[in-house]
Amino acid sequence: MSNQNSDKHLEIEVKFQIQDPGLLEQLILSIGGRVKHEEVFQRTVRFDTPEKELEKKGIFMRVRVGEKNVMTVKKKKSSADSNYFERNEWETEIGDPEILIDMLKTLGFSRLLIMEKYRKSYDLDGVTISIDRLPFGNFIETEGEKGKIEETIKALKLDQTSRVTVTYWDLHDAYNREHGLTEENIVF
Repeated sequence: MSNQNSDKHLEIEVKFQIQDPGLLEQLILSIGGRVKHEEVFQRTVRFDTPEKELEKKGIFMRVRVGEKNVMTVKKKKSSADSNYFERNEWETEIGDPEILIDMLKTLGFSRLLIMEKYRKSYDLDGVTISIDRLPFGNFIETEGEKGKIEETIKALKLDQTSRVTVTYWDLHDAYNREHGLTEENIVF
């Protein structure tokens, strides 16, 4: 794959844990943000082999249902900027998620993890802003070009010291360690 094609599928994001999603939603709208998707329930099924071969390679494969049904493959970038969470991402809409889940299990991807969340998305000057409610907290995710993300962070007055550049899975693992929990799935 050429670098040009790789850059075409580049995902760049930054997350922040938030206390009051409603207040932040009002601020997003007051500075010109527009609703991209009303709040939907998303269910993600993450796949790997029993030996976690994909995870060891920095690859994440999922089937997600919510505002649309998609299959996604993400791969960590080895030369990513530590101020951002950067991955190559390929995504396509799918017809029947249950059939695809059965197909992937048949192919040997029998280690399944489930994540549930409620997500509402906004667009602000080319940055996608998502307000996510998960069982272990509320978060805002900003996704777009680095410069635009920084403008959005400043406009929303987000605290730079609470910048998060890891996955919800990583945050959930940290939450589990802090609270002495062992549940691998992120479910309500």
